[in-house]
Amino acid sequence: MGAPRAMSKQRRILIVDNHPLIRRGLTSLLDDATDLMVCATATTHQEGFKSIAICRPDLVIVEPSNQDTDDFDLVKDIRLHYPDLPVLVFSMHNSQENIRCAMHAGANGYISKRESGETLFSALRQILDVKNDFSSMSDSNSDTE
Repeated sequence: MGAPRAMSKQRRILIVDNHPLIRRGLTSLLDDATDLMVCATATTHQEGFKSIAICRPDLVIVEPSNQDTDDFDLVKDIRLHYPDLPVLVFSMHNSQENIRCAMHAGANGYISKRESGETLFSALRQILDVKNDFSSMSDSNSDTE
């Protein structure tokens, strides 16, 4: 467990990903940040959407290829019901088409799972500070899907 932190300065992050190892790894990584904390994790679109009302996150990290819905439905639903809630798409797919789909669904940013923890922290903080510009942080080895 990390060192005690001042709760008022931490920004709350909800992680929605159907892979338990990813949820656990992201939670562990974010636990080391003094200004960020994971308020909840969810496996499905439905769990993620319910968790928004319960934990009131400052940002949602979404894996779009969740098994229970179409790829970007959760992003679209968040944008419809919580228009000011920032969404970062976190995906193993790095194609320009996927990035465009995330942008059109209403995501505030897109980051490849191939990126470093430092790049993830940078993306989270950039989106939390700006909240309206689309940011893509994906490695140079784009998929050709």
